[in-house]
Amino acid sequence: MTMDKIDCRSITLTTLSPIHIGSDEDYVPTNFVIKDNLLHYLDMAVLADVLDDNERRELNARQTIGAIQQFFKSRRDRFAPLASHIIGVASDIAQEYEVKAGQPVQRGVGGELTYNMFPITRTAYRTIDFSPYLPGSSLKGSIRTAWLDALNSGKPLQQIAGKGKETNQALQQRLLGYTAGKFENDSLRHLHLADAHHDDEPMPTHILYAVSKKKRPGERNASELKVFLETIPGLLSDAFTGEIRIKDENSLTWQQLCDACNAFYWPQLEAELEHAHLADMLDATWQQTMQDLLNNEFDELGKNHQGFLLRVGKHSGAESVTLNGVRDIKILGKKGSPPTYHRETTEKRFASESREAASGLLPFGWLWVESCQDEYQYLSIAVRDKLRPYTDTLRDAQRERLEQVKQARATWQTAKQAAEQKRIEEEEATRREAEAAQAKAAELASMSENMRQIARLRDEIDKRLAMGRKINVSDQFYGGTMKKLAQQALESLDWSTEEKSALANMLEDRAGKLMNLDAKDLRKQLKLTALRGQA
Repeated sequence: MTMDKIDCRSITLTTLSPIHIGSDEDYVPTNFVIKDNLLHYLDMAVLADVLDDNERRELNARQTIGAIQQFFKSRRDRFAPLASHIIGVASDIAQEYEVKAGQPVQRGVGGELTYNMFPITRTAYRTIDFSPYLPGSSLKGSIRTAWLDALNSGKPLQQIAGKGKETNQALQQRLLGYTAGKFENDSLRHLHLADAHHDDEPMPTHILYAVSKKKRPGERNASELKVFLETIPGLLSDAFTGEIRIKDENSLTWQQLCDACNAFYWPQLEAELEHAHLADMLDATWQQTMQDLLNNEFDELGKNHQGFLLRVGKHSGAESVTLNGVRDIKILGKKGSPPTYHRETTEKRFASESREAASGLLPFGWLWVESCQDEYQYLSIAVRDKLRPYTDTLRDAQRERLEQVKQARATWQTAKQAAEQKRIEEEEATRREAEAAQAKAAELASMSENMRQIARLRDEIDKRLAMGRKINVSDQFYGGTMKKLAQQALESLDWSTEEKSALANMLEDRAGKLMNLDAKDLRKQLKLTALRGQA
């Protein structure tokens, strides 16, 4: 028994243009705020801690999406530091948020106000730290398209007797040499790609417009809502690392994958860079950088099977997911007109920083995949050097955002701990007060009525002492309370010797501190000697 040879190699992935891979999730204005061209994604658990009771009631009372949007938007200065992560936003999108979030945009058929939901489609991310990643399934899907195209060699679909043209599934089965239900014979079953993640620090993402542009000048784009997408920026060298495994090199090899992917995707990128109409709308710096890399380092690396171009994610374009010779793209016509089928699309989607989208556009989805041997590392280093100005700017901005989140979270945690400590101390003080009150009540209950009167008078004197102000003999409290009780004790037959003595001792101690009298005059006026039964 022989073991299949496994070619297992690490790969690095450099984003060349904005990439969006769907996650089936949106950012909505009830879980973010935009401030200073940054989207602050709110941690709902943290938010629940900082909302007071009035705010909770107010939020629950708001019925429309616009009212809820306005609730968050109006408190963004307070909520922004609570973000679990921060994302850069195109300035025009930030301006749209300023103008439209929380404001009605029109009325419905029944006259009800309608609001811009302001959804921002999220790219695939890791739940542990919200950082973007490239799913292995997306990478393999793009490689599969290129591999099928290489096997097909530009031939059209075959005609099947009595059935017409073969289906897409039948085409794949024929090219890859397997039959329905016999996937073990699929040569790409031996190809495995791991999810590609960042290496040292999370990669940034950026929110921009996805816009459509007609390929022919003079054709007008249909009126449409601009789409907001979270993307992984382009020109990020070594943004992700991953692993590729080829279990049976008799079926395919790394070298064959490089050739197939470059043969399929390279002409497409060159065509975009040189398009007679759309090329003038591209970002000029990006366009020049791509042409430089294709003509130099990428060219050498590709020829020597050190890497390959790939196109992944949303808005890659129908040409990038269909085979040469087989391509038959459905084009929708005007309302009521039947669709037509063509070898290429009539329009393309681009990433744009501006709503107007007249220039500075970038295509979606371009990626460079590399597994470079030592003898070609100088080329890989040259690529990094050319991309360094863009990469460093993006990474520095991301580090700053991560530090903001870290500091804000630390500040919130400190405040939370202080609030918790205060709550504990207040509860402890309340408990002690309750215990003291219970003990005092029990003490009073065990006393005679006369001793209770002494205790109550002592408490009243102590309250005044706490205010830090002495009183004169003309004060009502002195004559109407202290002196009155001392006189009552002397004259009443209901007071025992011990009770009179207790009153005298309390008055000499407490009243002596409260009154503007010297000790001798106090004893004389309150007749403390007589209360003690002394001559």
